[in-house]
Amino acid sequence: MGYLNPLLRLPAGRALLELPAADRLRIAKVMRELREQANSEAETAWKRRKGWGAAYWRAVSTYARHVAHALTRTPERHEKVGTDVDRLLLDLERARLDVERLLDGARLLVPERMQPKGDDASQWARAMKAEAGARGLREGAPIIGQS
Repeated sequence: MGYLNPLLRLPAGRALLELPAADRLRIAKVMRELREQANSEAETAWKRRKGWGAAYWRAVSTYARHVAHALTRTPERHEKVGTDVDRLLLDLERARLDVERLLDGARLLVPERMQPKGDDASQWARAMKAEAGARGLREGAPIIGQS
C-alpha cells in the first residue's frame, strides 16, 4: 500500500503488529481469503440490484484488505526492527504461504488424475511439468490462456 494504513492509527490496529510473526501471517491469509469471498458476494449483490448488500460486502473486503496489509507490512526504516531471527522466521513463514498459494493454483491447473497426494512442493512441481509436457508447452512458455 502506498499510504499510511488507517488501521494502524488505532491502538488495536497497532497491537496486531505485536502478535508473533507466524500468527500474523496466518491471520493475514484468512483476511485475504475473506477479501476474495466478500468481493464475490459484493458482485453477486450488485448483479441482483441489492446496492446495500454490495456496499456492505465491499466494505468487508476493504477492511479485510487493510488488516491483511497491516499484518504483513514491512517496517519503515525509522521503525525499530526485530532481531535477525525474527526477520528470518517471518521470511520463512512468508515463503511457506507463497508455496501454499502456488499449490492452490496448481490444484486448479493440474487434472485431478495427475495430482500428487499431499502438499509436497517437489511432487507438485513434477506434476506441473508433466502437465505442461502433456499440453505441449516448453519451459518458460506461459500456461495462462492456453488449454
